[in-house]
Amino acid sequence: MDKKVILKRIDQLMIEKGISNYQLKENADISSTIYQWRKNATRDKDRVPSLRSIEKICSYFGVSLSYFFAVDQEAQRREKQTELDELTGHFTDEQLSLLIEVARQFKTEG
Repeated sequence: MDKKVILKRIDQLMIEKGISNYQLKENADISSTIYQWRKNATRDKDRVPSLRSIEKICSYFGVSLSYFFAVDQEAQRREKQTELDELTGHFTDEQLSLLIEVARQFKTEG
């Protein structure tokens, strides 16, 4: 994945999660790497963020790598659905029933 696409995806997640560039830099355990990629765009034009840095960013945002690399909205929605399926796969029948009720309330409010 190209650097511009990665930085754009990080920007999308920052907006989605309401996180500033400063908050990301301070709390995602990535030092000032993201800031430097933006600031030194010419000098570091061929430098691509490492998978480890992307993993740290994903961890901070609470998203999977597959969600991070899903660049269009349909792919992101599929990844969210997959994550939901994985999370609910271990629910008891009672927990599933409660979740269904909550989902129904969202449906009627939306």
